[in-house]
Amino acid sequence: MPGTSHELRWGRPLNRKKLGDRGEEIALQHLLRQGYSLVERNYRTRYGELDLILRHGDTLVFVEVKLRRGTGFGDPLEAVTEHKQATIRGIAEQYLAEEQPEFEQARFDVVGILAEGASYRIEHIEEAF
Repeated sequence: MPGTSHELRWGRPLNRKKLGDRGEEIALQHLLRQGYSLVERNYRTRYGELDLILRHGDTLVFVEVKLRRGTGFGDPLEAVTEHKQATIRGIAEQYLAEEQPEFEQARFDVVGILAEGASYRIEHIEEAF
């Protein structure tokens, strides 16, 4: 039945992983248009994952992406709780220790995507936490 399954843009059912992947792709394309460059996508550890790691000038940017198909469970940005922020910081520290990338500054951004039928609204918060 339309509207009851995970649907985004094309009306095809999407499972949770595919929905998350689609949100990350939307966010990535948006950020690339803003002059960011991709360093890594889906950096995984046993504690969780960093959705996107990008460069913007001399800044290394860790980006958490949240996509929602409505506001029934709140705004997408509200899903990045203090606990989630602490987890992301810990994973970022592990990434920095393992990969030792060169950078002047680092920051944590959040991209919230609200799917509204066939379209979506993107909100990018720099230095979110």
